[in-house]
Amino acid sequence: MMLSINSKNTLHRRWTSQLRSCRPASGPPIIARVMAKRRKSEGKTPDQDVQPRAAPQNRVPFDRILIYALAFTLFAIPLFLIPGITEYGYGKTMFALVAVSILSVLWLLAEWQKGNWKLRIPWITLPFVGFVVVSLLSLLGATNGRVVVQSLLLSVFFFQIVFLLANVVRGRRDVTLLLGALTVSAFFTALYGLLQYLGVMQGSASGGANTIISTFGNKNFLGGVLAYLFLPSFVLILRLRSRIFRVITLGVIAFNFGTMMLIEQMATTIGIVAAGVFLIAGFLLFRPIEPVRRNRPWLIALLAVLALTFLIEAPSGPLNSVIGLSQETDTPKTWIATMWERNSGRTREIDWWVGWEMLKAKPLTGVGLGNYKISFLEYKAAFLDTPQGAAYADLKIPRAAQAHSDYVQVIAELGGLGLLTLLAFLGVLAVSYWKRLRRNPDESDRLDLLLYAAGIVVFLVHALVSFPAHLPASMLVILFLLGIIHAPVYGDACIFKRSVRKRTTAVLAAVLAAGGVAVSAFAISDLAANILMGKGLQQLQFGNTTQAKELLERSIALDFAPRQTYYYLATTQVRLGDQEGALENYEKCFTRFTDENSYLVYADLAVTLGYVEEARDAIQFLLSTNPVEEVELKARYIEGTVAIHLGDYSGAMGLMESLAEDAPDFELPLIALGNLRQGLGQTDEARAAFAAALELIERKLDETRQERNSRTRFTAEQIGNLNQAITRYESERSYVLEQLARLPSD
Repeated sequence: MMLSINSKNTLHRRWTSQLRSCRPASGPPIIARVMAKRRKSEGKTPDQDVQPRAAPQNRVPFDRILIYALAFTLFAIPLFLIPGITEYGYGKTMFALVAVSILSVLWLLAEWQKGNWKLRIPWITLPFVGFVVVSLLSLLGATNGRVVVQSLLLSVFFFQIVFLLANVVRGRRDVTLLLGALTVSAFFTALYGLLQYLGVMQGSASGGANTIISTFGNKNFLGGVLAYLFLPSFVLILRLRSRIFRVITLGVIAFNFGTMMLIEQMATTIGIVAAGVFLIAGFLLFRPIEPVRRNRPWLIALLAVLALTFLIEAPSGPLNSVIGLSQETDTPKTWIATMWERNSGRTREIDWWVGWEMLKAKPLTGVGLGNYKISFLEYKAAFLDTPQGAAYADLKIPRAAQAHSDYVQVIAELGGLGLLTLLAFLGVLAVSYWKRLRRNPDESDRLDLLLYAAGIVVFLVHALVSFPAHLPASMLVILFLLGIIHAPVYGDACIFKRSVRKRTTAVLAAVLAAGGVAVSAFAISDLAANILMGKGLQQLQFGNTTQAKELLERSIALDFAPRQTYYYLATTQVRLGDQEGALENYEKCFTRFTDENSYLVYADLAVTLGYVEEARDAIQFLLSTNPVEEVELKARYIEGTVAIHLGDYSGAMGLMESLAEDAPDFELPLIALGNLRQGLGQTDEARAAFAAALELIERKLDETRQERNSRTRFTAEQIGNLNQAITRYESERSYVLEQLARLPSD
């Protein structure tokens, strides 16, 4: 039977198609191998017969640049430390502002390059917007509006980290890179802290675990960062594929855990226990069994390494004393009493009561975002005047930087509206997290999300008795966890999506770049102001008052919201003889940097200049705050001098006699009594008072000189204080000798 030409062609095409599709277990198709042999016999390579494809258009891979820039930022902020900064966290904050500005511009450029931007807005953005609005309303009750603006700007810029992560982290490789950068950074900070603990590197002079300050300035700040990252870092064990990297990660996690144990931070330990309970409940509910089964040997190895680390480095571990890391403890106490005492429990109680007084005074909008520290003394005095306050008369707290509870501080600074915003944020976070877990079918993803959330649980528990939300490195960890939980790599649940045109993206990039430049300029300016303040203070302590004044004035000019710089400048002006200028700057401290010394020196200077009523008001307020003993004695002395200036000599006599009896080593009331009795014609009594004062002064002068001469190493502050004390005692001695010479002889 003959086939038609068309039928032959059709059959040929089918056979050819089948031959081309035939593949052995491995290797190229049959025809491709035949052609390769033919080319080889002809001396040609496969590429020589193939027309080269058009090269793809060269474009800057902003997506990858952004991810690596994010990784660098996460790695750098915990480690960032610049010489000359007076507070470790301040430098990190300024660095973060500049970094976030750059990252935001890179993000928009990456989206503009794509041309089709799908903006992802996590649900938690809504309560954050509410926080911004409430913070602006808190300006109504704020003592210092600039502090409100500064604090709000920091909050907005730090929250951009959540936005970035929630939009750009699309692959698991990116998750591993970013989490690994943060974990390795924590390792280096822990290593630095351990070297300080062992005495290899210089740390705090406190001794024991308090020697650890690392790059944070406080062991508890380091402990918090290590605790928040502890459970989330387990994701690296689950996600890494290289055995070498997994082994290294095991060591890093164990080392961070061991350093955390050395710090003995009870609140974070309780937080980890709570997070462990949360993990067990989440595992039973969502059952991410497959990744656990697949990584069973590595997880067992991790638990074994952690158990061994606990036995070696935990204070209660049986192997601790063998390697010499344990610390001697005093008489045994109950667990609760020890925990509360070690964490300054009663001090925290006062901080919280003061926050309650702030809320009562301004229940709607609070005292202003960031204004807790400025308003502390005012409301501390109000609390001590209550029946509850009487129980804390033995505690002396000269000032408070934070409320030692982020929840209390939010309510105190933002009032009832702030409380609603806080509850809304926690509620939306819980709902978002629940939905993202439920809607994610991948068991490995669910286990990752559980571990991230465990880190947030530790943070939330720690924030009950501390202030991690006010520390840049601590907030970096939590913002990373919040952002990564809402990243596209883990699904799209609880995300608002908005399409943004390319032209709009370009406009936003330009606006954000301009804003970033402005904020970065302010950040760099504030950083320079802080360094100048530190240099000015150092010159003041060395006695170089002219140079100190110049440096401090330059610092104030560069600082957006200067605070204690006014105090140091006023002190410098006093030494230079500009008393009126000093009084004005001391008064500025009442709305910027309030502590007991600022009221004390203001009152002392006001009396000298004849502003007796202002001095009396300042002293009465200062005494109502239950100041520390040294300040209280000096305040009572100034109270007596105020009475002298007001002509109340009998009242002044009673105040000075009472003070001399309560403080027999305080020479100033004895000098005042000598003057009063001399004025009343009581020569013998005056001579006795001056003689007693002279004996005290000469003894203190000898002791101070001996201390200065016997020591070989001083800080600038120490040598400055010693020199200032010697100058003061010499001046007092000259005055007393002069008064004794004026007394009539017997």
